[in-house]
Amino acid sequence: MKWSQVKIMNNILLDSTVCFNKEGTFKLELDKDTTINIESDNVKLYLVTKNNIKVDFNILNSTTIYNITTESVTINIYNNAKIDFYNMAVTDKKIINEVNVYHRNKETISNFICHGISYLKGDLKLSVNGYIKKGMISSICNQSSRIINLDEGKSLIKPNLFIDEFDSTANHSAYTGPFDNKLLFYLETKGISKKEAFNLLLNGFMKMVELPKDYESVLDNILDKVTKRLLH
Repeated sequence: MKWSQVKIMNNILLDSTVCFNKEGTFKLELDKDTTINIESDNVKLYLVTKNNIKVDFNILNSTTIYNITTESVTINIYNNAKIDFYNMAVTDKKIINEVNVYHRNKETISNFICHGISYLKGDLKLSVNGYIKKGMISSICNQSSRIINLDEGKSLIKPNLFIDEFDSTANHSAYTGPFDNKLLFYLETKGISKKEAFNLLLNGFMKMVELPKDYESVLDNILDKVTKRLLH
């Protein structure tokens, strides 16, 4: 996917609601609490937030969302829709990321994947809550969360599934801890410097999927700061 196909939607938020009613790929930068309605099928949304804000999603059709830095997200899924949500968080401060996923109709699907980095004196707490109420049959709620602690960084993951419907599927996995030193040692035995090996692990971990170059550069700038501060 080329970035030229992406509509850059900056500084358009005169109110606090944005609606996507055509399929396509979009980048959206936010600096205040916002509600986002996804009405069309096949929407890809690349989201960047500048401050600690809350974002509410109403998902009416299948969509994929990539998110950097938002601290509070609520996702409501309707109309047999499916959402793949990729969350990327990097911090050297104390922050709490909370994600709430509500299955509002039958046969809805959510896949939440979060990768985070807590470095220096960072303290990253991630709370992921999935809700399937009685009657929301054949719904699927999946969670996969991993946070890497670097230097004195700390982290905590709370994966919660609140399932009231027997005819549904819910899964979660969670990991917190450092990179495996054996991986760094292996890369260095192949002639790769410690800095290059660290960068390979860092980028491989955070870039879960292929990203448009312009969006990837936002993440690269964040990861460069991590490397410079840890390997100065």
